[in-house]
Amino acid sequence: MNDTPGTVPARESLDWIVNRFTERVVGIRSAAVVSSDGLLLASSASLAGEATRLAAVSSGIVALSSGGAQLLGRGRVARTVVEMAHGTIVVMAISDGSLLAVLASPECDLGVAGYHMARLARQCGEVLTPARRHAAGAVPPGHPAYVPGAAA
Repeated sequence: MNDTPGTVPARESLDWIVNRFTERVVGIRSAAVVSSDGLLLASSASLAGEATRLAAVSSGIVALSSGGAQLLGRGRVARTVVEMAHGTIVVMAISDGSLLAVLASPECDLGVAGYHMARLARQCGEVLTPARRHAAGAVPPGHPAYVPGAAA
């Protein structure tokens, strides 16, 4: 899955970036990078078997909040925050249309986390390319098996 000989595969590089983020930012339990249609692109090791669930939930959250913003004529959604009894989900857009989803502890300073999330989103945007998404298993538009809005 290497792009060129001697380089780190994009999946491993992105996973490493996301893991480093969760290790360094106090109060962040886990994180995932998700395509705009819900396909998991990368996740922190702390998510283990929950990564695809966070991908699906974050994709749904963004679809709902973006649809509501459009319906109300309020423009693009910058981030969506869902506060729960035992933590918070924060979902932020990445420049290529992908999403950064973070699970934070109840004690997390969301201002500090938001700052670091914006930095991480920029880093992820630099790593992500259309080829990266297709390498993760998504069917490219124009392919006979492509279904708009469906994850691979």
